[in-house]
Order: sequence, then structure tokens, then C-alpha cells
Amino acid sequence: MSAVATRRRWNATAVAALAGWPHWCGAQAEDGGSFLEEIRHRHGMPGMVCGVVNRDGALRGWAAGLRRQGMEGAFNVDDCVHLGSCTKAFTATLAARAVGEGSIGWETTVGELLANEGRVASGWREVTLEQLLRHRGGAPATAPVQAWREAWGCRRPAVECRTIFVRSLLAEAPPERHGEHHYSNQGYAIAGRMLEIALGQPYEALLGTRLLAPLGIHRAGFGPPSTTQADAPVGHDDTGRPDDVDNPAAIAPAGTLHMPLADWARFVAIHLGGDLPAALVGLRPQMAALHRAADGPPGEALGWVTARRPWGGRVLTHVGSNTRWYCVAWLAPERGFGVVAATNQGGDPAARACDEASAALIRRQAAD
Repeated sequence: MSAVATRRRWNATAVAALAGWPHWCGAQAEDGGSFLEEIRHRHGMPGMVCGVVNRDGALRGWAAGLRRQGMEGAFNVDDCVHLGSCTKAFTATLAARAVGEGSIGWETTVGELLANEGRVASGWREVTLEQLLRHRGGAPATAPVQAWREAWGCRRPAVECRTIFVRSLLAEAPPERHGEHHYSNQGYAIAGRMLEIALGQPYEALLGTRLLAPLGIHRAGFGPPSTTQADAPVGHDDTGRPDDVDNPAAIAPAGTLHMPLADWARFVAIHLGGDLPAALVGLRPQMAALHRAADGPPGEALGWVTARRPWGGRVLTHVGSNTRWYCVAWLAPERGFGVVAATNQGGDPAARACDEASAALIRRQAAD
């Protein structure tokens, strides 16, 4: 399986789909879910879920289809979904909390934190945490073959696999120019390792205790949803064949998180401007930094992509896929709502299905 599939598009086709307003969307979102079944059936997806989120974190959700192709078991709104590269917004937000507390800075460099991890080749030492989270730190879009092979084969604890992977990346000079945008899961793995060094715990534990738990997110996990839910929906490849695998733990900060839509909604809400729990109030001054667009194209923020839309003003978006799942989030902080959609299949039809479901819900919200 290839690296997380969101490398391919910073959501260019989703942007086009939503700008075009599909003719079938709008009032059909009121019909109790048949609009989603129509979309699922038209694109041949096993199952789909989608929902509208407000600043309070409340979710209005819909579900259609099956947890696994060819077997009984309906896909429910309460089922966990794989977030793929939508994990990146969580990683950036975790970093923002650490910055707010003074444990690390946006300008903290690879050289400051990772010089003792092994050889750090010329060109890496001055790369900053913010550059990595913006995909502007020179990290490779595709992992070196040997490093990727070792990551797949690693059976050690996740933090050890990540340490080995990052050490391999840093041993060679960055293949891209600093300041240029090159979407990279590898950059997020390096950023995750920096957080581990700065905060003294594995990334997975840090995310759980310092971000998810304060938000009331208790059903999240890493890897396929079946790792935490016995009867969970399973992923399918782009032909519709069940194949419940995921990317290696080494790149967890880039895209292996799963959770139900209701938990995802709790996270989306704080990026819509909702109230922060007491443990996270230090995040508030950092939200502007998280959402600030880069000066040059594609105008990425930290863990998000920015855009302007008539229905939402300045919006935040991201897609996620491990090639066996697909999801998308669109947030309109100026309007106080967001939409999320996911399907348990990868590939272009999955992207189109999630785009259409998102457009239907956005059209409904825009009309309110």
C-alpha cells in the first residue's frame, strides 16, 4: 500500500465540486438519510457517514450502507472512521498546546531537538517545527525506499519505529528546498518526534492525554478502527475489496487516527471558535497561528488548507485517506459550522462520494 493518499491533491477536486453546487443537493439533506444512500449507491461505496457540526460540538449525522461489503451489518453514525491525513490537524493542534505552554516554539529547530538522535545531515538543522507542519521544511513527499521498508517491517513500540524512521530521514539532506511547499507525511513524522523529545512521551500518549481526553474524546485509536471496535467497519481498496490495513505506526502523526464522527465533531468545534475546556484554554492565543495561511500558494495553514467560499467566507479544509478509507472536513468558522464525511473505501470514487455528501450538507447550511 502506498503512503497516505492525500499527497495527491490538497483537495483541488473537492474545491471544484463544492464550488459547482451539484444539482441534487440541498433540501434532500432533510430526508432522514436517503440523500446519502443515493450518493453511496451511485459511487459504489460499501458504507458512508456524514454530519454537520456547530460551535458547541453538537453533531447531526447520517449513515448509509454496510460496515463490510458482502456481509450484513449496517454502517452507523456511532461507528469509528479512519481519518487518514485529517490526523494532521490534531498533530498541529497538539503542537499549538505545547507552544502555548512554552514546551516548544514554532521556531524550534530540528537541530535543537534531534541532534542527539543520530546524524543530522546538512540542511535539516535549521528546519523549524512550523515549517514541517506547513510542508515547507524540505521533507520528501515520498519516503526513501529503505526507510519505508523498515517502517513497514518494524514490530517495536510505535515510538521506537518512529525514532528509527526519522533517524533515516535526517541522515540524508532534505530533498526539497526550504520554504517551498511539498506535501509530506514524512515532515509530520519528524514534527511528531520533536514533540516526543520536547514533552517526554510517545506521540500517541501525548495526543491522548493532552488533547483528546480534555476534549472528551475517548473512543479514538490508531490504525484500522477494528483495533478498538470488534465489529467496526473495515476498509476497502479502490476495487471494493475488503482490506483492513493501514500505514505504519512510524507516520502516525501524519495519518493513522480513527474515531467516531461525534468525537471528531468535538475537535472540529474548537476550530470553529467554540469554547475550550479548562485544560486547553492556553490554546486560544495559538488558534490564529494554526489557521494563518502561508504567504504563497497553496495557502496552507497548520494541519489545514485554507480557501474562500461564498457559503462560508474563509474556510478550512482537509482530506484524509490511507487508500482503504476516505474522509473530508470543511469548516466555516465565520458561519459557525462545519461538515465531515467519510467512507470505508479508498480511491477517486470515494473522494467524489465524500465531496457530494459534503456539498449537500453545506448547501443546506448555507440556505439556513
